[in-house]
Amino acid sequence: MPGYRAKKRLGQNFLTSQAFVDRIVALVDVSDRLPIVEIGPGRGALTLPLAASGSSLYAVEFDQDLIPYLHKLLQDYRNVRLLDMDFLQFDPSHFDIRDFILVGNLPYNISSPVLDWCVAHRKGVRQAVLMLQKEVAERVSSRPESKGWSPLAIFTQLYFKVTRHFNVSAAHFAPRPQVASTVVTLTPAKAPKVEYPEAFEAVVRTAFRHRRKLLSNNLVPTVIPDQHRAVEIFEQLGWEKNTRAEELPTELFLELTRVLVDRKII
Repeated sequence: MPGYRAKKRLGQNFLTSQAFVDRIVALVDVSDRLPIVEIGPGRGALTLPLAASGSSLYAVEFDQDLIPYLHKLLQDYRNVRLLDMDFLQFDPSHFDIRDFILVGNLPYNISSPVLDWCVAHRKGVRQAVLMLQKEVAERVSSRPESKGWSPLAIFTQLYFKVTRHFNVSAAHFAPRPQVASTVVTLTPAKAPKVEYPEAFEAVVRTAFRHRRKLLSNNLVPTVIPDQHRAVEIFEQLGWEKNTRAEELPTELFLELTRVLVDRKII
């Protein structure tokens, strides 16, 4: 797009490799012709082939300077609706969208909020194909007892299977970012029953508040009133006193939450 300069404040790094565009689009499952929602079409690298698939496409662009260019680029596609808005404010139900596919080369500064958005709208997300900062992709796909295990991984994996597909080096973007990227897909997973979602979220987030601290030290006094009570609960669960948050799989956080609720502590 002649004369347009990427905006650093919006975290814009445009994908310039057609080979990687093709690989990303190939991951998008258009077999059921579900509506596609694209996060930040930018210069349209992914938008054009997605539009050519024939599926209804909702392209959500926050940068108003790109809107006239995108209107012209997409003028021949009747299946495309260009939305001038912040994706994080996008509500599919306002556009009568139920099940849909989400696609985006995400600005690094909104990667975590977009993953949170996916969790919040999980009933409609049938697939998400996302380009993330490599470090975020590793974190969201991490497992217990790893450095990346975190609330982001726990909440995302509670509802989605996260698959890392391939890395994209900084050389394939303009302007060139400081880090590499990874393309991941999210597909719905059979989630365990979360009986007390608000309490569960509070327990998990508090448990990871200070990664170097023991789990009991993070939970006391915000969630558990005192260390004596924490020791009692850990003994009931069969846990060691020196247990750390990164050691616990999601199922054990759910079990801890149930115990805390049963004891009327939370």
